[in-house]
Amino acid sequence: MAADPKQTEVMRQINEAFQAAEAKLAKLREAVERNTELARANGKAAFLKDKKEQTHRELGEAVWQAVQAGRLELPPNFARLLQSIAAAEKAAADHAASLTDLLREGEEVADRLKVKTVAKPQKVVASGTKKP
Repeated sequence: MAADPKQTEVMRQINEAFQAAEAKLAKLREAVERNTELARANGKAAFLKDKKEQTHRELGEAVWQAVQAGRLELPPNFARLLQSIAAAEKAAADHAASLTDLLREGEEVADRLKVKTVAKPQKVVASGTKKP
């Protein structure tokens, strides 16, 4: 029994469409895998950059502490940077002191308000006549 030519043509078109879809899916899978690798590489680069920056901060802090303790003297061309660090630390300390002062003032105000609201009960003076 011979196959219907219309059915054969429909089957061929379905098969071509399926193969085209498979090819597109394979390309899409490759693109996703490539993007995943790029994202992993980018994530690792960011991690390594953060680690490097953290190490620099730790080194700078150790050097600064050694300079402050007098155990290390830096060359004169570092003077500007040392002054900037000292100024930044002073500004941070001044800011912390002003915040402490503001908090202390707030506590004092709150204490005064508590005293005012917990005043002695007042006597009620009523007139001597009652209305019937």
